[in-house]
Amino acid sequence: MPAKVLDGRYKLIKKIGAGGFGHTFIARDMRRPGSPPCVVKQLKPASDDPTFIREARRLFNTEAETLEKLGRHDQIPQLLAYFEEDAQFFLVQEFIEGRSLHDELRAALPEVPSSDQDPQDHGSINLQNELANIDQPIKDKQLPELEVIKILKDVLEVLEFVHSEGVIHRDIKPDNLIRRKKDQKIVLIDFGAVRAMQDANTQLATDEKGESRFTVTIGTPGYMPSEQCAGRPNYSSDIYALGMVAIKALTGCSPTDLPNDPATGELVWRDKARVSNGLAMVLTRMVRYHYTQRYQSVREVNQGLHTFATMTDVERQATTSKIVRSTAPAQLNQARSNSAQSESTSRRRTVATAPSTNTNSGVIFLFGGLLAAIAVIAAFAIPAMRNKPPAVIVNNQPPVNPITEAPINPSPPPTAVPNEPTNQTLNLAPNQDLVISKTMSGNAGHTYTFPAKSGQTLVTAVAGDGLSITVLNSQGIALPDAVNVSNTNIPITADGAYTVQLRGTSNNPQVPYELRLSLKEPAIANPIPNPPPIVTTPPPAMTTGQPLPTPQASPIPQTSPTPQASPTPTQAPPPQIEIKIRKR
Repeated sequence: MPAKVLDGRYKLIKKIGAGGFGHTFIARDMRRPGSPPCVVKQLKPASDDPTFIREARRLFNTEAETLEKLGRHDQIPQLLAYFEEDAQFFLVQEFIEGRSLHDELRAALPEVPSSDQDPQDHGSINLQNELANIDQPIKDKQLPELEVIKILKDVLEVLEFVHSEGVIHRDIKPDNLIRRKKDQKIVLIDFGAVRAMQDANTQLATDEKGESRFTVTIGTPGYMPSEQCAGRPNYSSDIYALGMVAIKALTGCSPTDLPNDPATGELVWRDKARVSNGLAMVLTRMVRYHYTQRYQSVREVNQGLHTFATMTDVERQATTSKIVRSTAPAQLNQARSNSAQSESTSRRRTVATAPSTNTNSGVIFLFGGLLAAIAVIAAFAIPAMRNKPPAVIVNNQPPVNPITEAPINPSPPPTAVPNEPTNQTLNLAPNQDLVISKTMSGNAGHTYTFPAKSGQTLVTAVAGDGLSITVLNSQGIALPDAVNVSNTNIPITADGAYTVQLRGTSNNPQVPYELRLSLKEPAIANPIPNPPPIVTTPPPAMTTGQPLPTPQASPIPQTSPTPQASPTPTQAPPPQIEIKIRKR
């Protein structure tokens, strides 16, 4: 079949894949200049029944339309053509030159012994090694944490676009992630199993018994969650598969070789990877057994990575080493400059104490200049001291010896607490983050209670393996969207005492965690400007020697022949003006 030409245009060159739905070939487009390569996928129906073929044709056209929409993204292959030939359906897609993530992670083959070595000795050593590791699963390469985070962010960008089009991929695995050669970006391929969720025409036909004719489980064991195995995939199913890809890259172990906790059904993988607590917490939530406990959208996964995996332990160590390397030469140069200054000072002192022939004249000149300086200072200081209030003498405390004084730490280092339930009352300052670093057993619980006011916003986040947050109000009722989550951003609607419960779901004896709490105040509106002050006209200035003006009361209209009007009781007496005359 390699020499066959489909649709009179696509010449099949090489078969690169086969499965239950058909085959995949590398072909050349004979109608384009240079005959560029392309990918041809053959979809073979499972039955020759006319009704089955008609339903398969309708679904094939629906999938082709979906692939046409998805091909608008730069990291998804474009659909070039689709056609039907000999009761078989064919899709033609863009060829992506690159290497799959599966090939990147695959372990290297063992080295072949050189001819100068004794084959018997070498064979015995290999046999002993094989017998010692006969029960151990085969491990592939392990990628560093920073590289895994880059892969996650790259694929999440594509997956957010796919989900926005109402599509579930359902087969995310290392074989379907291609690192493009020209720009090293990850391209998501193999959309042969997609279904448009929002299109009613994608519902499968049913027979008299109510069973679907096309009930087929699509996916790969190890990367397929439980709800997808049952035929009910959702968006979090793709998130689960991507989390398993990251765990595969960190541990080098196949997902089917990783054990599960018999009590909870959760995957056990932390002991096989070198990973920070932040990234481990994000991946653990991505691969939860039950889909309701996972991230429900790609946006939530990106928020978790931004919150807990932006600064990893590797970056902290690298930053610390850079600071040490940059600080050491500076300290050495400072020490050298200090020693040079002390040496020059000692030289100046030696020169000053050396005998000179003009010692007496120098002393007389210095004494005369000193007297002149004192006279000038006294001329300016004596008039100022006459009008200056007496000085207050304050006895300052003696300076503290910097060697014996204990240093003041702005934030004391975190101390480990016993692995038992803890209830602590806090006083959170507005707009200030409080970081609590403690250790807790996997099945224990820590609670933190603090007052909050209406209008504030509670922001919480926890980093730790298998830990979740629940926020309760003053009546002990859990707030909406704040039950068993890793981070919250909740507005406070009523004054009272609120409680943050920290619970563990794993059986680890020691779980270090870092809890961040903050109460954000609402933005203050621009204040109303004060009215301009009322300016009163001061009385005219008085000069020395003029008599003081006698205040005269304004005449009061009289309605009766009373000779004098009684003063109003609420009327204040006229102010008295006091004039001080300074004699010069």
